[in-house]
Amino acid sequence: MADTIVEVPGQPWFKDKPIELIFPSSWKVQRCKMAGEDQKGLTKAQIRKAIRNPLGTKPLAKLAKGRKEAVIIFDDSTRPTKTFQYAPIVLEEIKKAGIRDENIRFIVAPGSHGTFSRQFFSKKLGEDILERYPVYNHNPYEMCKNLGTTSYGTPVWVNAEVAACDLKIGIGSVLYHRMSGFSGGGKIISPGVAGIETIRANHGPLGGFGPGLVPHKTTGYLRNDDNVLRLDAEETARIAGLDFKIDSVLNLKRDPIETYAGDFVQTHRTASVGVARWHKTESPREMDIVVANSYMRPNEPYLGLWPAQESVKQDGSVVLICNDPEGDINHWIFNNHGKYAAASLWSGKARNLARGARLIVYSPYPFKALEWRLGGPGTVTWCRKWNEVIEELKKYHKGNPTVAVLPDGTSGIPASFLDRP
Repeated sequence: MADTIVEVPGQPWFKDKPIELIFPSSWKVQRCKMAGEDQKGLTKAQIRKAIRNPLGTKPLAKLAKGRKEAVIIFDDSTRPTKTFQYAPIVLEEIKKAGIRDENIRFIVAPGSHGTFSRQFFSKKLGEDILERYPVYNHNPYEMCKNLGTTSYGTPVWVNAEVAACDLKIGIGSVLYHRMSGFSGGGKIISPGVAGIETIRANHGPLGGFGPGLVPHKTTGYLRNDDNVLRLDAEETARIAGLDFKIDSVLNLKRDPIETYAGDFVQTHRTASVGVARWHKTESPREMDIVVANSYMRPNEPYLGLWPAQESVKQDGSVVLICNDPEGDINHWIFNNHGKYAAASLWSGKARNLARGARLIVYSPYPFKALEWRLGGPGTVTWCRKWNEVIEELKKYHKGNPTVAVLPDGTSGIPASFLDRP
């Protein structure tokens, strides 16, 4: 019998190179389908229509009337948004209102992730925008302005350039999020372009994520409406004056299958419903082996451990695909940054599996710092080649093991979780 070949998407910021996984013919392999993976992406005309028919606010061309300085805030490499699909339409609309090129700038919203290069800006925005408009990084430690305090007691520090503009527009997409329920919405401001004091207060004492803290009972996967971390971030965005937001639901080519524009709370809640529908992914239970790909958020591959652990049996194996040449994204506020140095909200604990007996990392890009974050010493096996992964799995699984392949563990929501009463 022929081997079983499964293809999954890979390297979204490096020309989308698919990954081919070859399994022995005797293994019982299931590629777990994401509901919206084959949905056709919206056309430019459909995206334009969504932007021109906003939720909860005036159309952008009218909203921009009388404004002088515009900032377009876009998400960073931890989000799969192809900003170039939306930005030219945004520019068309605000220029109708008379805003001139020299009064428009773009700022990336990385929170505490660090800085980005021109190469990434080109991939995210396109060369035309880089030639015509300035694009800036955000520094959460400097050049932030205090705008007040939320009702939760969080100090509102926001990028000074963002604060200086009287028209603030955000572009992003929505995915599941372990703390704030879903990404997107007002998070383009907090943590996106917020100061470190704001990020620390929101994620730490309020949300309950950090050493000696307990996650607030309202936080967690797919939880929005009563989530204090989310609500506090939205207050920050409202105080900062976020005027207009674009939030999209994406297929597995990162193209929008739903796009909403307008008030950032309304766009976010509406898109979240779409994400729960379209990112729902088959999640068989008690599998011997679960392979979790990292596609939409390849530089945060550990996010795939959540759906993987929904499917693996207690004595099974989890294979995590880490295929980003740039490695793990920096987290100034959460990661350890040395043997003795760590960020203020680093828990001090490795991400050991809650379910499954072993973790195998498949990556041609070994990165010791990431390995330490995935598990305690000696608990992670790193394989550069796929045949090495198969040989490692054969040590523990004889005969005809069952295998579940998740096409993207960083965006796919386990059907078993969604269907739970």
